[in-house]
Amino acid sequence: SSGINAEYGGRPKESFESPQKPQKMVKKSETQSVSERVEKDMDPAAKRALNDFKAQLAKVVVGVLGKYNKVDCKIGRIMDSKDFKYLARKLTHGLTEKEMQRKAPGELCVTDSLKQRVRQYISSYMSKFGPIYHRT
Repeated sequence: SSGINAEYGGRPKESFESPQKPQKMVKKSETQSVSERVEKDMDPAAKRALNDFKAQLAKVVVGVLGKYNKVDCKIGRIMDSKDFKYLARKLTHGLTEKEMQRKAPGELCVTDSLKQRVRQYISSYMSKFGPIYHRT
C-alpha cells in the first residue's frame, strides 16, 4: 500500500482525489487603469501635462470636498481627516480616468464646465451616504 494503485493508471491515488482548480491568469494590463496604461507610453511633455491636470483637478476636488468637512454640513459630513484624504484621492483618480476616456492627455484642462461637473458628481456621490460619510 504505497499509495499507487493500478486502478488509477499507476499514479498515486491522491492526485485524483482532490484536483485543484487552476487559477485564472490575470494580465497586468487588466489591473491597470487607463491613465497608468497611457502614461507608460507617453512622451515626457504629455506626462507633464497629465500631471499638471491631475494637480489642478485635485485642487478643485479638495475645494468642493471642503464644505463636507465643516460642522454645519447636513449631508455627507466627513468626520475624519483620513476619510477626507481617502475621498480626495479616490475622487481625483476616478475623475481623471473619466476625463481621459473623453479626451486625449494633451487636451485635458480644467474648465468652468469641468468644475461644474465635478461639483455635481461629488454632490450626488456624497448624498448617497446620508448625514455622515462612512467609508464603504
